[in-house]
Amino acid sequence: MNLPIIIDIIIGLVFIYLTLSLLASEIQELIATVLQWRAEHLKKSIEVLISGGNEGAKDPVQFQRVGQLADAIYANPIIKDLNQGAKGLLPEGFRSITHRLGHFCLLITGTKNVFGTKLSGPSYISAESFSTSLLDTLKISSLVRSISKTRLERFKDLQLAQIQVIGEGLNLPESTKPIIEQEFGWLTAEFNRVVEDYKNDLGSLNNSFDRMSEKLGFYINDSQVYLPETELGGREFQRQMAFVKASFDSEFERAALRAQLQPNLSNLLNTVRKVRKTQDTVAEIMEEKEDSPIYKQIQETLDSMPESLKRSLYILAQRVEDEGDTQEQLQRFQKEIEVWFDLSMQRASGVYKRNARGVAILLGTAIALAANADSINIVNRLSKDSMLRSTVNLYAKQLVEKNANTKLDNLTNLTKVQKDVDRALDNVALPFGWNEPNRLEIDAQGNLLFPALMVKLLGWILSGVAISMGATFWFEALNKIVNIRNAGKKPPSSTES
Repeated sequence: MNLPIIIDIIIGLVFIYLTLSLLASEIQELIATVLQWRAEHLKKSIEVLISGGNEGAKDPVQFQRVGQLADAIYANPIIKDLNQGAKGLLPEGFRSITHRLGHFCLLITGTKNVFGTKLSGPSYISAESFSTSLLDTLKISSLVRSISKTRLERFKDLQLAQIQVIGEGLNLPESTKPIIEQEFGWLTAEFNRVVEDYKNDLGSLNNSFDRMSEKLGFYINDSQVYLPETELGGREFQRQMAFVKASFDSEFERAALRAQLQPNLSNLLNTVRKVRKTQDTVAEIMEEKEDSPIYKQIQETLDSMPESLKRSLYILAQRVEDEGDTQEQLQRFQKEIEVWFDLSMQRASGVYKRNARGVAILLGTAIALAANADSINIVNRLSKDSMLRSTVNLYAKQLVEKNANTKLDNLTNLTKVQKDVDRALDNVALPFGWNEPNRLEIDAQGNLLFPALMVKLLGWILSGVAISMGATFWFEALNKIVNIRNAGKKPPSSTES
């Protein structure tokens, strides 16, 4: 057997593997769609991420929290809106049938629906969508805002108490005291209004400082009218109030105030972990009464987070704790979560591919058995039947020429190649199936020959493994082999001597 014949046999074998792999790809894609393998694997991978790994949530309480938090993330509008299907009677009908088949398979196998009461979930979630929905579900931004509101309220009370002490220490005449007290009452009302506006999200922290500084300036100027600077009390009032106002106006004092009023992100997450209760952030929050809104919000966050997630988020928050204010920390914190998610999904993608490869081998072996695609018999038939070999090679060459620039990386290209292969199959009888030339060998008494059966079994297994390699692999291999064959020395024509 010379080299051209061997190459022709290889081309024929690869073409047959491509034919069966296309069938296997369609069947596996159908099964994956009906059983929602991708969406289910994604949901389970997110649960593994939250639980800190496959061994991260052995405790029943923690395991329950993992499932509840994953369900809450999927119920978030950001993720929920990703699970959209095409509109229309026909697409919705197909989707309904697919969901019913999937539900029926779950009932037969006794498998739990990972989507709970929902019929399906998204097959892909971006890192940005996950991080945004996680922070929104845990209400981290809202918790930071609530703590800042509580601290601003306390800061306001401290400032007013300090100003009141300054006023009471002036030893004013009885005629002046009511006027100063009236001015202080106005300042108190204005400070309260600024804090209420901040609590209602009508302004930023810097804006609140600017407004307090402005109101304090009005108070100082109006009070000074009744406290001449030439008098000792007036000069002392002006001196002490200048220190108070400087805490609002100085750039450095303003930065220190923001750091005091906005909780450090890692300290906040450490608070949620209830580890180092000696820190100011912890002490301040835990002083809240159990019926206060912020205490209830912290408790709600605590109850929704498994311990593994608290540890993971705390570690991520430590990476950004010294960079900018709390808002900037939150933005960088979200980026850290996105990187964390991407790394986890890379590992999850590898797991899915390994699982899919295992299913592909089982499916390929089943197809090889059902179609009696015995690799050993196929090679034997191709080596002996020159007409069959030439015909298969001809259609293989035509397939390569028609799809020279095609890559089987999407459903459209896969369908196009499948149609070309189907047209070839209409004109050539490939050496597999249960027809006479391919049947199992039996003896005169009609019994199967054991050695022949073992050879047949080996041929089926070889075909099953080959089919599991996928249509893309065999299509690219066919392209390369046909191109190598065509690149050989051109045979002489009949007119050449």
